[in-house]
Parts: sequence; C-alpha cells; structure tokens
Amino acid sequence: AQEQARGMMQKIQERSPNSKQVLGLLTIITGVVVALVIGGVTLGGTVLTLLLASPVFLLLSPVLVPIGIVIALATGGFLSASAVFVGFCSVVSWLYNYARGRHPVGADQIDAAKHRIADTASHVTEKAREVTGYLQSRVPEAAPGA
Repeated sequence: AQEQARGMMQKIQERSPNSKQVLGLLTIITGVVVALVIGGVTLGGTVLTLLLASPVFLLLSPVLVPIGIVIALATGGFLSASAVFVGFCSVVSWLYNYARGRHPVGADQIDAAKHRIADTASHVTEKAREVTGYLQSRVPEAAPGA
C-alpha cells in the first residue's frame, strides 16, 4: 500500500506545475482582474456621467445642436478647402515640371493627346476646305442668274 501511495505521489509531482508556471498563471489572472476592474470603473463612470449630464444636455440642446452643426460644417469646409489646396499645389507643381521639361509622370500621355488633337484639328480643317470648295462650285449651278 505504501508503494502504491509513493507511486501516486510521484505521478502528482510529475504532473504538478512548477513555480515558474504558477507565477505566470498568477500574473495572467492578475492582469485580467485589473483589466476587468478598469473596464467596470470606466463603464460605471460613463453611465454616471450620462445620468448627471442628460438634464443639462436636454436643457441646452436648442443651443448645442446648432453649435454642433456649425462646427461640423466649418470642419468639413476647412478639410475640403485644404484638400482642394493640396490638389492645386500638386497641379501647379506638375505644370511647372512639365513646362521646365523635367518629364513628370503622365507627360507622355499629355503629349500623345496633344498630337491627336492637332491631327484631328488638321483633318477637320482639311475637310472644311473640301466642303467649302465643293459648296462654292455648286453655288453657280444652283442660282444661274445670280
């Protein structure tokens, strides 16, 4: 019976955690408890603040709502104006680099489009001259007495 008890004690000691594992587990448990306490205090403070501030917000809402709308619109306008200004600066910088011949990104596409427009304009001009010549040759036929 004693041998059996020793065997059981040996198995328990082999399977029991060492002090490092116990200390790690206690550290984790302590961290979780602290996080739960902080979360509970934060939630309680938030609820208490809402309970105390709700009547004030209700009484001041005719003033606070328009002020909030004005602040939101002003912030949106400022951010929009800032974005437009940044875009404007980018365009001016690109145009400056293009004019100086520094070959900015997309310059090839601009040059290709410029050549296509010039080709189209010359083609349209040529067609207009042909149509004008054709119409001028047809005018005497249409009005022989004129």
